[in-house]
Amino acid sequence: MKRLSLNSRLLFAISLGLTIFLGFSAFSLDKAFRASSDVAHKKQLKNHIYMLLTAADFVESGAIIMPSALAEPAFSTPNSGLYAQITNKTTTVWQSQSLLGLSLNLPVNTQASEQKFSVIQSHGTELLHLAYGIVWENNQGQEFEYTLHVTEDLTASLHEKASFRRSLWYWLGGTGLMLLIIQAGILRWGLKPLTDVAEDLSAIEDGTQNRLSKDYPTELNRLTRNINTLLDQEQSRQQRYKNALADLAHSIKTPLAVLRNELTLDKPLPDLRTQSQIQLKQVTDLIDYQLQRAATEGRTTLQAPIALEAIITKIVSSLDKVYQAKNIHHLSRIEPDIRISANEGDMYELLGNLLENAYKYCQGHVITTVMTDDKDITITIENDGNGIPYGAERNILQRGKRMDSQTEGQGIGLAIVSDIVDAYQGTIALAKTELGGACFIVSLPKR
Repeated sequence: MKRLSLNSRLLFAISLGLTIFLGFSAFSLDKAFRASSDVAHKKQLKNHIYMLLTAADFVESGAIIMPSALAEPAFSTPNSGLYAQITNKTTTVWQSQSLLGLSLNLPVNTQASEQKFSVIQSHGTELLHLAYGIVWENNQGQEFEYTLHVTEDLTASLHEKASFRRSLWYWLGGTGLMLLIIQAGILRWGLKPLTDVAEDLSAIEDGTQNRLSKDYPTELNRLTRNINTLLDQEQSRQQRYKNALADLAHSIKTPLAVLRNELTLDKPLPDLRTQSQIQLKQVTDLIDYQLQRAATEGRTTLQAPIALEAIITKIVSSLDKVYQAKNIHHLSRIEPDIRISANEGDMYELLGNLLENAYKYCQGHVITTVMTDDKDITITIENDGNGIPYGAERNILQRGKRMDSQTEGQGIGLAIVSDIVDAYQGTIALAKTELGGACFIVSLPKR
């Protein structure tokens, strides 16, 4: 099932929400208007009742005399839509001229001081009816009960309500459509950076560019920066793979050629075995080095920070057991809570090689110092060995250059250290130490 785009999702959600809101608003406004109109009509009918009471003239016999013309002209106009009647328990005492030729099915008489509103039907027309009961007492104390009826045709009111409802829906519908168009424009403009990211990623997939290059809003800067970091890291890793394979293919040609030549010569078996072991050992070292070089993760901002003190403690604990016979005293000077955004395996490889060389060449003392500032972490590892011979400083970190050919692995180990430092855009240097031995200073960015 095809998923909706983010723009479609937001537009659908906004459209649905706006439709519900406008629909509820229209319903509420229509209901409020109808209620207000009904209240106004009922109030008007009450006013007509009070007008009839004011105009009525009650005589001693109980009869009611009404003027020929009332204050409301509609009562004097036949079939005007506004009608009035006065009834007693059995008969109609009086009715307005507007009822000429009409008969209304009115409710029964109403008790004194009681008023009742109702909607009645007459010839297919709805009418709002108000019945108001009164008791009139003459001078002899006789009581006469009357009911005043006022009825109004609701046709005009219903047309007014229908017209209001149509206007309301037209205006709200037009407003809603305008808002949807504006919202669609805002969404398109607001989501344009995401569209740019998608276009840049498509261009990267097509090979036309190798990283996200546009200027994105602040909210996307961290995302795009991390994506670029991942892309750079992947390109760097692929380049390391290519370089490692190319270097490996080139490097093992010489020992393989020597080994092939030795096999073609008629040499004694002990000499052939010795030379073969030397060349095979060189091939093995080259393969180990290039594999480790290719496996280096390198710098990335997406890795969780790791504690250097814990790594150094584990490495030192293992080396203390390996070199137990030398009775080496290790001094750690590490600032608390120092953490670095790096691959844990890379840090184990880097610190492990430096500390192992320090343990291997020291007389009895090794010092590890870790300090930090706002940007970098500086790691210093020094020992009290014989130090680095004069002139060997420039070659010591190159692969295969050993100070002591009888101590295996140092050349490859330090070359791996140099490659890891380069992968993290750091620096490594050699310095003099008061202990008299070698001192390696590594500086790595914290993030």
